[in-house]
Amino acid sequence: MAYVDREVRRLMGKAITHYRLIEDGDRIAVAVSGGKDSVLLLWLLRERLERIPIRYELTAVHVDPGFDTGSSEKIEEFLKKEGFRYAIVRTDHGLLAHSPENRENPCFLCARLRRATLFQKARELQCPQIAFGHNQDDFIETFFINICYGAQVATIVPRQPFFGGEMHIIRPLALIPARLAQKACQRLGLPTITNPCPSAKKNKREAVRVLLDNLFRDNPKVRGNIFHAMSHINLEYLPPPL
Repeated sequence: MAYVDREVRRLMGKAITHYRLIEDGDRIAVAVSGGKDSVLLLWLLRERLERIPIRYELTAVHVDPGFDTGSSEKIEEFLKKEGFRYAIVRTDHGLLAHSPENRENPCFLCARLRRATLFQKARELQCPQIAFGHNQDDFIETFFINICYGAQVATIVPRQPFFGGEMHIIRPLALIPARLAQKACQRLGLPTITNPCPSAKKNKREAVRVLLDNLFRDNPKVRGNIFHAMSHINLEYLPPPL
């Protein structure tokens, strides 16, 4: 097994254990967009069952945004071929978010609608856990987006309760850098679907990503330093609220 294979499995296992993401008997809905991270997460979570003493159930859930590009059909073909339990939810979320009445912030509305649909489907499937494929870079990018555009120090978290703890979102790829996830997908031969959203390359995340890529290129340690800094807050050296 190559270094990449070992490392992604080690880092996912470390995140699951450290953040207590999965327990014996869990029923997990895995949000599969078709991108490299969500497909890798689904694959690794099933493969992990062969090496651990606990049992959990997986159901892949894909929310079709309604752009009619054939991407959902490709995702369904892959899930069926590989024998995954799955559900495809057809929606018009992407079209609504990009309608003339909502040109200002299509990403916000689309994300909110998709999240609500995922919760609803997970409830129907009796899956109180929803797994997202956010990697370490997503945590860091969200941190900078909130600072630059939201005026707050916040990001996504590995385990997040909803509805009084009735449901949880978990992010088992929290410790895996995006570049490592990309290499793992290539080595495993996993298919990835190009994001059909017309705003995919025109949002705030993309701008922050370019900024961070320059920092990471100059010093590879910056990525890890930022990630660790998010959980090492020194309030004594931060100004009080205005």
